[in-house]
Amino acid sequence: MERVEEYLEAILDIQEKKRKIVRTTDVAKRLNVKPSSVTEMFTKLKELGYVDYVPYRGVVLTPKGREIAERIRKYYRVFERFFEYLGVDKRKAMELGCELEHHVDDSVMESVCRFIAGVCDLCEKCRFRELVLSNADRGRYDVLIAPTSLKGVIDVGKIIEVVENGEVVRVKIDGETFEISKDLAKKIVVRPSSSF
Repeated sequence: MERVEEYLEAILDIQEKKRKIVRTTDVAKRLNVKPSSVTEMFTKLKELGYVDYVPYRGVVLTPKGREIAERIRKYYRVFERFFEYLGVDKRKAMELGCELEHHVDDSVMESVCRFIAGVCDLCEKCRFRELVLSNADRGRYDVLIAPTSLKGVIDVGKIIEVVENGEVVRVKIDGETFEISKDLAKKIVVRPSSSF
């Protein structure tokens, strides 16, 4: 299935950039394969219902094929953003995103999206409420992820109150006030608390 997804994603990219029927040679250049291999795959993709294919003319994605290609592209972009958030350089983040996009399901992707929701701008409107502490406004939050270096102070499951978010993030935990650097606050993932 991975190879099928690579072809669908390539077809989608070419189709959107060139605004035309995608030809065998376009995909062969893009994926660095022989035109005869592309022709074979076009036939297979047509049988699967992913493309409309006319020999010697080219292909366009069907709604079914477009849905898969868009999902894979989104997975790639989310993984790329995730690795950049972790401090991985752009080139390596792109490489890792490309490798992982074919090997996860929606539940894994949802977990990654939750983790980067507060620093991600890929979707017009994010359905997740999670964010990094450095971006949190005043209020109460449940701690979802925290570095082990903060164990005993800010633990997963604790409720913290953001008192001020400026040069440092000032929080109250169990009635005690702490100042957290912006860099460290970027490594703490929280969600607005429903507890009072």
